Amino acid sequence: SLVETPDARPTEYSLSQNYPNPFNPATSVQFNIVKDGHVKLAVYNTLGKEIAVLVDKNMPAGSHTVKWQAEDLSSGVYFYRMTAGDYSATKKMILMQ
Repeated sequence: SLVETPDARPTEYSLSQNYPNPFNPATSVQFNIVKDGHVKLAVYNTLGKEIAVLVDKNMPAGSHTVKWQAEDLSSGVYFYRMTAGDYSATKKMILMQ
């Protein structure tokens, strides 16, 4: 599920560390986008294979939070990457089933 807070206008793009981390089986990822535009937030395994797309759409500027349920995945290290405009960031998360 995605929670949008477009009224709060951030001054810079950012991707926060997921919470909680490590998680089992749900976690939340918060990110800020400065201007309206296309945003993609995806999860990758350690081999770089895309295993989930959490967001892939045009979004308004603001602060956003997406919740992810990973009950069908095995324990391990995963990476999530956000791209929006010229901004790109990747973070690591740990799933402990």
